[in-house]
Amino acid sequence: MSLMKQYPSKIFFFCSEPAPEGGETSIVQSNVVVEKMEQRLPEVVAKLSDLGLIFRSKTAKDEDADSDLNKTWKWVFKTDDEAEAEKRAMEMLNCSSVVFNGDGSAEFVFGPTNPIRELGGKRVWFLPFIGYTDNMNDVKNSFGDGSDMPMEAMVTYGEILEENCVDVKWHRGDILLVDNHSVQHARRPGKPPRVILVSVCK
Repeated sequence: MSLMKQYPSKIFFFCSEPAPEGGETSIVQSNVVVEKMEQRLPEVVAKLSDLGLIFRSKTAKDEDADSDLNKTWKWVFKTDDEAEAEKRAMEMLNCSSVVFNGDGSAEFVFGPTNPIRELGGKRVWFLPFIGYTDNMNDVKNSFGDGSDMPMEAMVTYGEILEENCVDVKWHRGDILLVDNHSVQHARRPGKPPRVILVSVCK
């Protein structure tokens, strides 16, 4: 089964409690990301098409559980059992493997796979460079042959997201439906309490 078929196609967000400050959800069209990356770094996009991307994203350590963006694997999967967490990671994230570290963190590994896919006649950036973290040291990208991704690619990708995203300011009762195959989303830092309920479907 392809990654596209396994990956959730729709994400529903419901705002139960908006953050008193910040906490917006940023969304950006994935086809725009492809267009801008090809304009600014065509050689990187070509190499990714040839070799694929290996993407690694690390969770918070146990002592960093209060991080606003990055959470522990125990929090994400609602279990402290590594075997069960790995099973849920494969089902929910469709990652290639999971590595549990001695410091209480876990690393999710995706790929090698081409991060650009064809969808509805458009080429979309399907697998992001940036994970669910506010610390870029917790993210590592490499080409499919194991060679390092140039830092310029990471910086440019982040700039493109920032330049082309729309921030959704939440109000209680708001509902947002995202096409997860063609739109990327992320969370802005904000003050608690913030309660955004999420439901996904294939």
